[in-house]
Amino acid sequence: MSERPFMQLYVSDFVGDTLQLSTEQIGAYMLLLMAMWNAGGTLPDDDARLARVARLPLKRWRAISAELLCFFERKGGEIGHKRLTRELRKAQLKSEARAAAGARGGAATALKTKAHARANADVLARHSPESRNQMEKAFAFSARGARESVGVAVGQDDSGRGISAGHGNSRSRKPPGWVRPKTHSDAANTIIEEIRGHDGSRTAAGDEGAGGDVLMLPAIRPD
Repeated sequence: MSERPFMQLYVSDFVGDTLQLSTEQIGAYMLLLMAMWNAGGTLPDDDARLARVARLPLKRWRAISAELLCFFERKGGEIGHKRLTRELRKAQLKSEARAAAGARGGAATALKTKAHARANADVLARHSPESRNQMEKAFAFSARGARESVGVAVGQDDSGRGISAGHGNSRSRKPPGWVRPKTHSDAANTIIEEIRGHDGSRTAAGDEGAGGDVLMLPAIRPD
């Protein structure tokens, strides 16, 4: 198929310019113009080839060609047509303009598609479990995350009044139900108090050996 699927024909001009031609000559003329259009603007100036284009025997072509070739320009072994060349150039410019516009539109579409795909990938990444875990880890190692993970309310004391972090009067807010862990000394004192209570019960009951149980635990000393 030709790259130029249609040829502009100015009917009034064509009819007016070919009044002296016979029906046979007009047919040959039109075939020559269409072949020249598809060939890019020129045909070989050779009777045998032109006869085949006009679909005429070579003898018949030579008999009618003199009047036909008056409409063409003959140069360098080729024939051309001034008006056809002008229309062909216009068609080529339009085709090039459409191709350029299509390329720009295709590039813009490709950029939009790429941007859309990148945006979708970012959304999926933010909502994927692995990304959430990474965000949580990053938050935990940040200054704010470190403060919130240990329950420190920076900027407020227990009464809700504003204080400055990093000064001697700031305190950590204890979460509800928090109990200070016991030390080894606390545990030892508790055991000793229980033994003393037991010895007191024995003493009240008249047990002469009462009061020496604490001495049996030399590793435990009250504070």
